[in-house]
Amino acid sequence: MLKTEFIVSGEFQVNCYIVYDETSKKAIIIDPGQDGKKVIDKIEKLNLKPEILINTHGHFDHTLSNDIIRQKYNIPLAIHKDDTEMLSDANKNFSTIIGSPTIIKKADIFFDKEETKETSFCKYYVIHTPGHSKGSVCILIDNILFAGDTIFKNSIGRTDLYGGDYDEIIQSLQKIKKFPPDTIICPGHGPFTTLKQELKNNPYLNQ
Repeated sequence: MLKTEFIVSGEFQVNCYIVYDETSKKAIIIDPGQDGKKVIDKIEKLNLKPEILINTHGHFDHTLSNDIIRQKYNIPLAIHKDDTEMLSDANKNFSTIIGSPTIIKKADIFFDKEETKETSFCKYYVIHTPGHSKGSVCILIDNILFAGDTIFKNSIGRTDLYGGDYDEIIQSLQKIKKFPPDTIICPGHGPFTTLKQELKNNPYLNQ
């Protein structure tokens, strides 16, 4: 049985998600944020065995602890190919704005299409949802959509940063609208919601 844990990581309150199999303890980490120690402490407490680290996009608040996680568990990093340049450019990943320009090691896996991928314990579906950044993705596991900064409760991600495009994010929302209404949306910041609630309350889903 799959379970999901989340940790609020860093000063920008990023939701880091850990999806794991209750029996094997194998795990996927999504967006570790800035506080790698906090994420590692949770993994160690649950005795988990991470298999892969996934970034929903390349902004620093979601990725700054990538390297400490990868070093600790010797696991690959996956990101969409259109955001890979952000890892190696402190201006594009915006770590310069906090006075700590950071270069993050190159990813190992590059998403380039909408597809179903597999780990040893589960399948996950990658949906390219550009708009917040060029390579933003959402990750669907069972009925849970890990949405990064594409959609929040009653709102959407900002589009005024590098790679952002308002028209593109509105188009990306059309992909999300096609999922079942009971789909649980786990955003990159803020509270969880459901697609049913967002279809009713989120003004950006009806443009």
